[in-house]
Amino acid sequence: MIKSAVIIALTVLPKLIFAQLWSIPAQSGQIISECDYCGCSQGISPLETGSTGIRYDFRSLQLGSKYNGSQKQLNPLGEGESFTTNQFTFFYHVSPEVPITFSLSLPYVSRLAEEATDNRILAPKKASGIGDVTAFARYHHHDYSGEATLGLSFGAGVKLATGQTDITQDGALIDPDLRPGTGTTDFLFSVSGLWSIYNFGISGNLDGGFITGKGAPMNDGTRHKYGNWINGDITGRYRLAPIDVSEWNIYFLLGLGAEYRGHETLDANEITASGGSILYLAPGLRYIISSSIAADATIQVPLYQNLGYDPTSPDESQRVQKYQVIADLHYKL
Repeated sequence: MIKSAVIIALTVLPKLIFAQLWSIPAQSGQIISECDYCGCSQGISPLETGSTGIRYDFRSLQLGSKYNGSQKQLNPLGEGESFTTNQFTFFYHVSPEVPITFSLSLPYVSRLAEEATDNRILAPKKASGIGDVTAFARYHHHDYSGEATLGLSFGAGVKLATGQTDITQDGALIDPDLRPGTGTTDFLFSVSGLWSIYNFGISGNLDGGFITGKGAPMNDGTRHKYGNWINGDITGRYRLAPIDVSEWNIYFLLGLGAEYRGHETLDANEITASGGSILYLAPGLRYIISSSIAADATIQVPLYQNLGYDPTSPDESQRVQKYQVIADLHYKL
């Protein structure tokens, strides 16, 4: 299935544009992943990290009906899944002469699945805890040509297998989607760019992850691993107010993004009903409160989803994303 304010933690990946206000250009990007484990769903634009600071992120992902490929199936009892993530990220910018920013992230996750029993009653299963720690490093460059700002960033990092993977309920391990950890060490990469002039800007992101390690234990003794993933987005932003850049600014954001996830595996065996692709639209707002504080909120609305499924076992179909809400608060030290 599409698996996918409590503990202070730390984060990773794409977002928006502080371009004309701060000393570095930042970009507008959207959370693309519908799986909390993907680095792309945990983060911040590499271009936004050209300063030392702290960021808090909140994400709420809702999954609903099952899909066979791109075909929606009936869901009369309203079965679904809900993933909530709270996380803090700390960024350290080396110096103006060394345009590299390091970040460390640790999410606190709460996950709930409501599946129908044989008596057609929804039975909840839930778990929560600290997720997998991620460390990231980004090189960023920006240039000014007249009134325009041009930025480029390259990043790489690693997600460590620190989250809990052995949570049980009724004497059995719960679904891997509900566990805080994945049991894998993932290598991440990110490439981002932006261009802005006056009150308009456009940015692009490309992110991916390569999954390694043993994976999470299953009841039959096998190990579960998520598939490799890659995603990208293009986002435009327009400054609504004020007309000229000032101590505060409000931007409208509109992004178009896509994500592809490979099949999950049990040991060396591929899980047919896993992986897939999604195309989404992401409108949002950003409010730059001062030269040190900014907040934004985005909603990811799927336009098209095509999910891996097993035609011989329709019950193994994956649930699709209904929507995902992302909000964050960033403080520049």
